[in-house]
Amino acid sequence: MRKLHFIIVAILMIATASCKKEKNQNDTPVTPISEEKKGVYILNEGTFTYANSSLSYYDKEADTVGNNLFFKTNGSPIGDVGQSLALYDGSLYIVVNGSKYIYKVDAETLKFQAKLEGFASPRNIHVLENGLAYVSDLQKDGLWLIDLNTMEHRQFIETGNSTEAMVRVGDELFVSNWSNYYVQNSSDNSVQVIDMKTNTLVETIDVPQEPNAMVVDKNDNIWVLCSGGYNPGEQEPALVCVDAAKRQIIKRFDFNAGTDYPDGLAIDGAGENLYYLNGGYNNLNVYKMSVDATQAPDNPFIAADGRVFYNVAVDPENGDVYVTNAKNYVQNGDVERFTKDGELLSKFTVGIVPCYMLFN
Repeated sequence: MRKLHFIIVAILMIATASCKKEKNQNDTPVTPISEEKKGVYILNEGTFTYANSSLSYYDKEADTVGNNLFFKTNGSPIGDVGQSLALYDGSLYIVVNGSKYIYKVDAETLKFQAKLEGFASPRNIHVLENGLAYVSDLQKDGLWLIDLNTMEHRQFIETGNSTEAMVRVGDELFVSNWSNYYVQNSSDNSVQVIDMKTNTLVETIDVPQEPNAMVVDKNDNIWVLCSGGYNPGEQEPALVCVDAAKRQIIKRFDFNAGTDYPDGLAIDGAGENLYYLNGGYNNLNVYKMSVDATQAPDNPFIAADGRVFYNVAVDPENGDVYVTNAKNYVQNGDVERFTKDGELLSKFTVGIVPCYMLFN
């Protein structure tokens, strides 16, 4: 949820946006979604406070997309600001940030199974093999441990900071502290380490300001993308590589303070190539960089060319790169699919502010 989507500007653009309808020849319902199908679930955030988040599914083999699938199946909307997704044991979990709950639905039929409430502002979910999962929270000083089988809270792990992105290396969970707005005297420039055996905080690693995304590479190093903050005088944005074992930064690539706003980070299935968004606000290009690189690329892998790129994801099987286009944040957005060499393969329309993508 990038700074509430320029809500005021977006509202002023509704009239012109509604007059212009994008052609989408592939807008076909795709349910049930069988295990044999290969594609990607797309969670569309919707407009903040409008409770119009939605779920799409793209079948990459048939080149078809089904939109508004949760509503079509269950007769009710997802809620306010869909944030992230997870799959476990035949169920899809939908984290809804503004509405403060997590939906559990059948991964094939998308029929409602359960809802877990009791969060302050849930963000991301990290699933474990035993059906437990960690959930980060923007407005709490820690993260939650929940049981996906029973859809119950198991524990709240205090960290002193609000929590955002999560990655696992061995028996440790690395959690970024992206915002200090809601939690007083907290950090927005650190990654904290949780011992998963005891569910306790064991260490804090200092990183540049506002670490918004993390991935793990082939060497079990953690890459952390940091926006640097959006206010004048804040730190330089940067992409850093953290040695998980030594718990220290071993590489740092700085961007331009005041003009660069990196947001969105992905890695291919081999853990060899990073993809991230960077550039002017609402004018972010896609960049590609090897994890072995010694300097950041100067030229974009995919130039925005007027598109409002919002997030990037990589198909772990074939390396295709998916990029979402939020357009003006009030009309339906697009997803564009590229080869690992940057060649456009397909483009399809989804819901409002397409953000999180999950491959099955």
